[in-house]
Order: sequence, then C-alpha cells, then structure tokens
Amino acid sequence: MSKIYVFIAAIVLVCGCAHYSAYENFQRNKKARLDFAMKHTELAPEVRQAIVEGKILPGMDQQLIRDLFGEPDETYLSETGMFEMWYYENFAFGFDSEGILVKFFGPDQMKMKKKKTGGK
Repeated sequence: MSKIYVFIAAIVLVCGCAHYSAYENFQRNKKARLDFAMKHTELAPEVRQAIVEGKILPGMDQQLIRDLFGEPDETYLSETGMFEMWYYENFAFGFDSEGILVKFFGPDQMKMKKKKTGGK
C-alpha cells in the first residue's frame, strides 16, 4: 500500500513542477500557434503572422485574445468604461472601450519590485 502513496506523491510532484501559464504555453507551442493561424483565415495576414511568431499586437480584439488565452482570471473596468483590463496568472491585457487591445503587459512587466522604505 505504501508504494501506491509514493507513486501518487511522485506524480503530484512532477505535475506541480511542469506548470506553465497560458502565455508561457503560447510562447512554447509553435505548432499550436501555426495551427491556430491556419484555421483562422478570417484574420488579417499580419495578425496571423504575429500569432505564428508568438507576438501580441495592439489592435487585436477581445475575442481573439480570449480564443488564444482563455477566460481571464480577473477583469477590471474603469469607472468611465473607457478602459478594461484582463488579468491572467502573470500577464495582462488593456483594452479600449471598443474592446480593442491597446497594451499588453508581459510576465516581465507584471513582476512586482520591492522597494526599500525607511532605513539606510
């Protein structure tokens, strides 16, 4: 019986170490990006090429972002309704009031930097 517990613990450990965010998966899986671009012929050629290259372009709409990355973990709509943020595990998108992407915040931009306060 103890062998089963050791096996289950090993599986949990391995699975836990292999976690990638949706953005990291997007970056790592070129075949999936290529398949997506080939399937979505309705997209402009420059948008399809950007997807194949693993790039995010201003001008992409919310539906395309949702198709590529799934539902956001959290959203924020400004009080004026002029700007909406979609937050994922370690990246985010900013959209205008028409749902058009104006800013992408990658993992490097989402890292919080601690500042020293007080002291020397």
